Amino acid sequence: MSLDQAAIAANRFGLGARPGDLKTIAGDPRGWLLAQLTPEQAPPAPLAALPATAAASGEFLTWLASLGLAGGAAAKAYGSAMTPGAMGTAGAQPLGVEQSYIKYFGPGYAAGVEARFAVATTSERPFFERLSRFWANHFTVSAAKPDIIALAPLFERDAVRPHVCGRFEDMLLASCRHPGMLIYLDNYLSIGPNSPLAHHPEYLPAYLRERMKGLNENLGREVLELHTLGVRGGYSQADVTSLARILTGWSVRGPRDLRPDGEVFRYVGFAHELGAQNLLATTYADDGEGQGRSALRDLARHPATARHLATKLARHFIADEPPPAAVDRVARAFADTGGDLAGAARALIEAPEAWAPRPAKLKTPDDYLVSTVRALDGPPLKGVQLIALLDRMGQRPFWAPGPDGWSDVEDGWIGADAVWKRLEWASTLARGYAAANIDPAAVADGALGPQLSPATLRALRGAESPAQGLAMFLVSADFQRR
Repeated sequence: MSLDQAAIAANRFGLGARPGDLKTIAGDPRGWLLAQLTPEQAPPAPLAALPATAAASGEFLTWLASLGLAGGAAAKAYGSAMTPGAMGTAGAQPLGVEQSYIKYFGPGYAAGVEARFAVATTSERPFFERLSRFWANHFTVSAAKPDIIALAPLFERDAVRPHVCGRFEDMLLASCRHPGMLIYLDNYLSIGPNSPLAHHPEYLPAYLRERMKGLNENLGREVLELHTLGVRGGYSQADVTSLARILTGWSVRGPRDLRPDGEVFRYVGFAHELGAQNLLATTYADDGEGQGRSALRDLARHPATARHLATKLARHFIADEPPPAAVDRVARAFADTGGDLAGAARALIEAPEAWAPRPAKLKTPDDYLVSTVRALDGPPLKGVQLIALLDRMGQRPFWAPGPDGWSDVEDGWIGADAVWKRLEWASTLARGYAAANIDPAAVADGALGPQLSPATLRALRGAESPAQGLAMFLVSADFQRR
């Protein structure tokens, strides 16, 4: 039995130990992790209860129609009125476009935030949940772009979770076909310069002619730079342009064009760039959507992709400066298994560096709240409350500032104001437990086991009150790291 390794498994690989978890895990910490690397048969109930992607994909247009606006006029009015910090803070009476947006989308956004948090805090498979969060951040779709607000909470459920223990190329394809990604990176507006649509723009409504003016390279660039090869992966600007041309025609069905099976992706051959394309010295014949599928498959299997993903995994699970030996191990497993993500996760578990006793990673605000609720076995936090808390701490849910997602290194979260917000919340939460029969030292031991330092334990035992002791534990370096 190893309580030391149980604490590492629960906190570094998982999302934090709940009362009694460490003793359960201690018999076989590695086996506990490995047992979680099985495909999800169905989404957890809170996520399954969220709207279908097909229904959500048309919500932004429905909202615009409710304002009596259409096309370019709607976009202009919306863009001039919306501010990113307002969601969840409006009063009861809508006063304009911004307030209408909040009233229309706020409840659904809050429900998505609450559902994701509830799954994380109650899951019996917290390693799987951490992996889901990691890959969702890798393939960021952010509600910072207003027309993504209804889709962002669904992207992780539909494009990421089904493939967490599957093949990377399947997750890559699912992400590129999801309306969240296609709209977030504007690929639905991209048309090939020599496509039939480029030569006959009169077939487009006037407001779309204003926006669909040619090739959009956003998706092609981010697939190469962020999702596959990495910024030093050996591609050129010509490759970005080629991939963007290959992905022209990858679009989204409108609300009146949905298929009975709920499929939202639509390949529009009329907008696809004609002819073969050369990408990374490989020529891809023009076979419509198949051209893009072939290119994405090859990118997923590229050696630079294995190295890029292995580095990110080792950075997330081990240290901000990933140990080279661990990166090599994960990259080799990824390559040898044809991009099997469960195989890459197993390689992480097998890496000796991942079991170093000293916690090296600072928790993100989301990590911090999830692990706090797990350590205390409560309290439940509601969607609007979570949005406000995480916004104050700098990590508004589904609201990453750019396509590269949230920072995965300490410098992104260690600012004085960010630390103060954690202290402020810990003190407020602890005061709520003032009347409870709670032993801060016991809570700390249940959450961290042998990773609880003697100095922190002495401080907790010397606290003037249980509330003070609990606050001290929640802001301690022992608990802030994993």
